[in-house]
Amino acid sequence: MIKVLHISPNTYPKLGEKEHHTKRIWQELAKDVDEYHVFARSQDNSFSHTIEGNIHLHLIPKIHSKSRVFMLSSFLVLPLLRKHKITHLTAQSSLLGGLTAVFLSKLFKLPLLTEIHGEEYFRYLKSNKLFSKLIKFSFSNSTKIRSLSSSMSDKLKYYGFQKNVILIPNRVNLNLFKIYKDSFEINGKINLVSVGRFVWQKNYLELIKKLSNSNLNFHLTLIGGGVEKINFENYITKNNLIKRVTLIDWITQDELAKLIIDSDIYIQSSVSEGMPRTILEAMALKMPIISTNVGSIKGIFNANNSILINSDLEDLLLSINKIYKNYEFRKSIAEQAYNDVCEKYEWNKVFDLYRHEIKTMKYQSTVS
Repeated sequence: MIKVLHISPNTYPKLGEKEHHTKRIWQELAKDVDEYHVFARSQDNSFSHTIEGNIHLHLIPKIHSKSRVFMLSSFLVLPLLRKHKITHLTAQSSLLGGLTAVFLSKLFKLPLLTEIHGEEYFRYLKSNKLFSKLIKFSFSNSTKIRSLSSSMSDKLKYYGFQKNVILIPNRVNLNLFKIYKDSFEINGKINLVSVGRFVWQKNYLELIKKLSNSNLNFHLTLIGGGVEKINFENYITKNNLIKRVTLIDWITQDELAKLIIDSDIYIQSSVSEGMPRTILEAMALKMPIISTNVGSIKGIFNANNSILINSDLEDLLLSINKIYKNYEFRKSIAEQAYNDVCEKYEWNKVFDLYRHEIKTMKYQSTVS
């Protein structure tokens, strides 16, 4: 019997109330196991246990909008271990629920896979003494640490975690992207596009400024919405860029895919990133891509499938011009990016690996 318990600080609706992307991930991870349990926080601030197939969702009150409260409230998971005879543990965060997972792993002698979904953990390891100690304790006592890219694996090894790091990248469902770019002609105006939340990490305001202060004949479309939107709108209005920059909060998946491939170049302008799924989706749509070399992105991109630039965007205009002036180059990097997605990041291949790594974990006692 294999019964997995996944501990997550995120908030979710009860099973059956609302469909969401993460539920499709649970459905994939629940294949070939007897039960897949998820312990998380509820959107309606209540306790609940709902079941759908072999997926069990256990929700506790979120208590506070900030997820750090889960460092303590996650210990409410304790009674579930014996009740459901859990055999394997996974933790979405080394801090938020991960410390609880370590405690449970040691108490019940269960194997534990701890994930990393963002670069903040490496910032903590570098500059926050308390969180650094807690993260190192969590990682040191995990059977496996999930890395999202080779670059992220290198950083983990730098901090001394050589033996238990496994690479399970983000994935893209190619069935959702039934179209891709098949024409690489650029006529006159260069159409640029980027997808991501309107937050400071995406560096979109600096991107708008850099483009607007250039002589480039461009149109930029940003898709995502978020707290920084008002700042973008103020700058766009003040500098008479309404016809040159379009902001979109939300569109359907089909509309998104068509809008991206109708553009000429995909831009990833972030100053801080883990390994965003949006760049894999741009690769799946066979787009020429320019990306800042930040976080763990370098483990995905290289000189054959993209152009990597500095986060200050100093190389941005040169890179746009390089793609604009060279048809064969932009076609080549776009096709290589697509080939890389099919080979390394395709949905079924990644989930086969993910399930294998969970099921083959064996508990090993540690001294930490």
